[in-house]
Parts: sequence; C-alpha cells; structure tokens
Amino acid sequence: MTPLLTADVFGWTVRHARRRRARPLLVAVAAIAILSLHVAFDPPIECSDAAPCGPDALNAVLLGLVVALPVVAFVSLPVTAWLAAGFFAADVVWQVAHSALASPAWLTGADAGLVVLAFVAARLAPPGLGSGAEMWAATTSHRTPPAPRVLPRYGRGWRLLAVPLLLAALAVITAALVSQSRADARLDGARRVTAEVTAHPDEYSIEVRLPGDATARITVSEASEHPVGGRVAVLVAEDGAGDGLYQLVSEPYDTSGWLSLAVLLAGLAAACLARARERAAAARALFAGEQPATEVYVWALGGRVAVYATDARPGEPALVEFFALTRDSSQDIRPGVLFGVPAQRHWCAVAVDGEFVVPRGPARSARFSPVFGGPAGGDPDLPAVPDAARLPLRPEEIMALRPGDVSAGPETVHTHRHNRFSGYATVVASCLPFLVVLSRLLPTLPYWAAAAVTAPITAIACVSGWRMFLRPRVSWNGAGISIVGSIGARLLVWSEVHAVRADRRGAVTVEIDRNGAGLVVTARGEHAWLPRALSGDERTGAQLAGALRLAAERAAARARDRVRDVVSLPPAPVPPVAPAVLYAAWLVETLVYALVLRL
Repeated sequence: MTPLLTADVFGWTVRHARRRRARPLLVAVAAIAILSLHVAFDPPIECSDAAPCGPDALNAVLLGLVVALPVVAFVSLPVTAWLAAGFFAADVVWQVAHSALASPAWLTGADAGLVVLAFVAARLAPPGLGSGAEMWAATTSHRTPPAPRVLPRYGRGWRLLAVPLLLAALAVITAALVSQSRADARLDGARRVTAEVTAHPDEYSIEVRLPGDATARITVSEASEHPVGGRVAVLVAEDGAGDGLYQLVSEPYDTSGWLSLAVLLAGLAAACLARARERAAAARALFAGEQPATEVYVWALGGRVAVYATDARPGEPALVEFFALTRDSSQDIRPGVLFGVPAQRHWCAVAVDGEFVVPRGPARSARFSPVFGGPAGGDPDLPAVPDAARLPLRPEEIMALRPGDVSAGPETVHTHRHNRFSGYATVVASCLPFLVVLSRLLPTLPYWAAAAVTAPITAIACVSGWRMFLRPRVSWNGAGISIVGSIGARLLVWSEVHAVRADRRGAVTVEIDRNGAGLVVTARGEHAWLPRALSGDERTGAQLAGALRLAAERAAARARDRVRDVVSLPPAPVPPVAPAVLYAAWLVETLVYALVLRL
C-alpha cells in the first residue's frame, strides 16, 4: 500500500470560501440586478376607484421567487435554477394576463438569461484541488473501504432546518388566506362614503374625516398619492362592537403580499432538503467503490480524528481532521489506513488497529489538532515538541520559492514591498465608512466646508496607507534582516530571529522572542481577492516567510561550519518620496468624499 508523504499533498489548495462562492455570488448579483431592472422599467400599476388594485397572488409569488434567488443560491444552486425557471414562467403568464402592464421585451429576455445562467452555474463542477491532486489520485493505490455495519443518516441537520421553514411557510399561507377571506366577507356588505384626507401619520397611512366628523386611519401603498385636503372614496364595514374596517375603494384589503414570504421560506426549505441529499450522496460515494488508500498516522480522541503523513516530523501539523461516529479513548498517534482524498471538504475514513472509523462529516482544516509528536493531553513531563516554524524547510518548500531567493548568494540584498494596486485600493476605501457615518451626524454643509472636513481625514488615510502598505517594508541578505515599521526601523542578525510565521491572509510575523512578540510584514494572501495578473511580482506570505527562513537556515549552517561571514547587514529599505499618484489620490478623494459628506 502506498504511504502518504508530505510531498504528495504539498501545494494542494482547497479553493477559499470566496472562490467556492463565486458561482452562487454571480447568480445572486444577477438576480438582484434583474429585480432592480423590473423596479425601474416595469410600467407602474395605477390604482383608481374604477380599476382598483385587488389582491394579486401571482404577482406576490413572482416577488417571492425573485427575492428567494439571491438567498437560496448560497444553499443549493440546482434549486436556485428551478426557482429561476419558475420565476420566468410565472412572469410570462402574468404578462399575458396583464398585457397593458407587460415588461419591455429586452427585460423578458434578461429574465430568460437569468434562467440560463442559473442552470449553467448549477451544472458547472465546483473548483477542485488542481492537477497535482488529480495526478496523485491516479497513481496511488486504490481499495474499497470496508462496508460499515450502520451508515448514519447524513444531512440530518439540513433536514431538521427544512421542517420549521416548511411549517412557517404553511402557517403564513394559512394566516394570509384566512385573513383575506374574513376581510372580503366583511367588505361585501360595506358602505361606500367619501372622506377628506386630514393628515399623513407616516408614508404608508393616512387619516381621513368620515361623514359625521368621525375619523379613521387607513393603510395605503403610498401616502403622498393622497394629498391633505383631498377627497377619497372609502369602504366602511362596521360591526356592532364598534370595531370597523376602513379601506380605500381603489386599494381593497390585500394580504397577498404575505405569499412572497411564504415562497421565500418554501424555497429555503427546498434548498435545505437538496443540500441534505447532496451531503448524503457524497458520503455514500465514499463507500460505493474504490478510493485512494494510503498509509498514514492517525490521532483519534473523543470523536475527533486527525490524519498525518507518514514522513511527518515532530512539530508539524496534521493534514486534515474529521469527526467520527465512535469515540476513541486513545491519545497516541498510531499507524492507519486512509481511504479517500486528504483535503478539506472531501469525505474520507480511516482504519486503525483493525477498527474502521466512519466519518460524521467531510474533512476540515486541522489547525486545532495537536501537532505530530505533541502530547495530546498536554502532559508537562513529556519532552517538548519542536516548533514547526523552526524546522528546516523541506525540498518541496524550497522549490516553491522564487528562484532568485534560492540561488542568490549571501551578499545579495532582497527587498519586499506590498502590491501597489491593493495598497491604493486600501487607501481609497479606508475612510469611506467613517465618512458615511459622519454624514449622518453632521448637518448639511456647503461643498467647500465639507471638503475642509474630508481633507484631513483622507490625508491621514493616505499617510497611513503609505507607511503601512505602499513603501518597502523589509530587506534581507545572508547576514540579517531589516524591517521598517510604522515608526522607525529594526535591524536584526539571523540569530536574533526566533521564528518566522505566515498566515493565509499574507501577514508574516518575524518573532524575536519565544513569547511570540515580533514585527509584522504584509504580503499577498494565499487566497487573495486580487488576481495574479494585478499582483505584479509580489511574494505570497508563504513565499516571503520561506525565503526568510531559508536565509536564516543558511546563516546558521555557515555558523556551524565556522565559515567566517564577511557580509554586512542589509541596509533598511529606502523609503522613497511619496509618488505624485498618492497626492492625486488625496485630492480626488477629498473632492469626491465631500459629496458623500453632503448626502
């Protein structure tokens, strides 16, 4: 059986949540755009005493479907596609029944385009692990996992969530229909009177004076359509208890709008059921046929199972972890057999000591699992485990670095700076939320007075962005490293650097003591929003941390070999004069944000 090595899975990357949600986000944005176009270009519905706006269940269903699309898209794309098809079909039927209020032909075509987009997004395969993982899966050994005696009902949580959503949808529909039927029964015998509008308590209600100087408050679709002092026709239905129902003749009692909420809840329930079915199908596929079978090390305790490579070194993290149905009480790391692909959001199972461990869900990140060789129970009497950030770089990690960072001699000075494009984007966007809040607190100001307020705020943003993101921050060579902070600079020889760590967001921390204190340098994240084409030659956080660790390792090797190092410490990155683009950005921001402040 093939052993699973660290080099086999190195470079695998599960697409970040932002990338995995690209398809549903595209469908959601398209649905919101279609709704906005309908609001802007559909002929308005005019209500009058001769042609009152009665309840319209189909129109309410249309609204519920289009509102459900952006929400359901993030739960189940197939259900979203069928909801889009239902919206298009219902829209066509409504336009045929109301030809005078039909949408423009191009807008109906846009509705059809939304349906096509939703079905294409639903049929496209989600982003995978890449060619490296596919090559590994094709060349490794395969075996059929043992059939578990009892296979759990996967997707139970999604099904449990669907039940209250369905019940809520039925309750809303029932309440709306009952309320509408009762109101219709009361209004059948109502008398029609002419009343005078006396006030607008809010934008959706008016107060009227009925014959006999009685007053009533009536809910309307738009209070501004009924000016104070005007006369309106009112249906008055009064009972003996003094409780009355008052409705405009042009706007009868209408509860059909609640059907939109019911459609939204029902769509979410259907999406939850589809998600549960997809989860169960993915789990059953693990046991339905042959899967990649590899030798690994396994740590299992309390239902948590962590998987390590066979060549894992003490201090290195686990590859993945998952929750199991059984609760193992052992705290030891033991050899086992892994069935499946050891990657996040993929289903896999292990066999340890002749026992097959059935997963409860797909694999996830192992950042909370103990490191290889680490005491699971935190026993202080056991020997300390090396820090993974202090371990020598593996050959595959060195190959992932830039050739210039690997092949250059100790006298070569390397410099790193953050990407200018993302730096300027941060400068421009950093003060916008503050100015939006400030516009709500300050009274309306003249334009140049608003510019005088925004000028210092945008200046602070530009100066901060320049010092933290735009100017060079770190340089190094074989002798040491020079880091420019927000204020001042720090020059260190490699023996003073305790560890170098990088996170997925691209922040690289150069630790100078064992307590974790250090200096932080910003680099490109592992899953950055900015496309690689716009990132220029910027290193990722992992590349920058690896280059610094490699330089420190080589300096330590020369010291062990008693090689006299005549290389001088690197000079601090020269902070150049702020470019003219930054001053132009400050001027444009000041003038544009002055308009924002006056909103």
